Amino acid sequence: MKKVILIFCLISVLLAYGCDNRKSSTITEFTSESTENEVSTQKQTDIVEKIYVYVCGKVKNPGVYVLTDGSRICDAIEMAGGAMSDAALDNLNLASLVNDGDKIYVCSEEEAVSFESFTESINDGKVNINTASKDVLMTLPGIGESKALAIIDYRENNGDFKAIEDIMNISGIKQSVFNKVKDMISI
Repeated sequence: MKKVILIFCLISVLLAYGCDNRKSSTITEFTSESTENEVSTQKQTDIVEKIYVYVCGKVKNPGVYVLTDGSRICDAIEMAGGAMSDAALDNLNLASLVNDGDKIYVCSEEEAVSFESFTESINDGKVNINTASKDVLMTLPGIGESKALAIIDYRENNGDFKAIEDIMNISGIKQSVFNKVKDMISI
């Protein structure tokens, strides 16, 4: 009987130890899984999305650059070695976010001045004959270089045009040319 009690006690101890060990094992596994999930979540938040942008124009090293999502135009220009001395950075919003596949063109100061005069000469899609440059005037049908220069000369000597029909005061611009441009010009 002592042997049975001893065996019973031994089995009880083993069962108790085994159950305790299983609980411990389960807790360890749960803790391990929990730690793995935390590590996995941490790795996911650490993954930074890459974007590709093309930087060209007046930068030291034009090309395609890899930036992180959330980068700005100023970061892209810096990656391209910075702007050249004759770059017109005022035309860009350097704080704007860049997107994957963007092209960032840094124009020269000369290009910026041409663009400004071009946009000032265009109003509602029409060429303002009182302010347009020679190049802008030449975009009109029937207006070549000599007629564009004659328009500029006329407004310098006579002041601004008062009506779009006054363009017919220019030598070589008669009713047929006026009919081609009348819907494309403004004063």
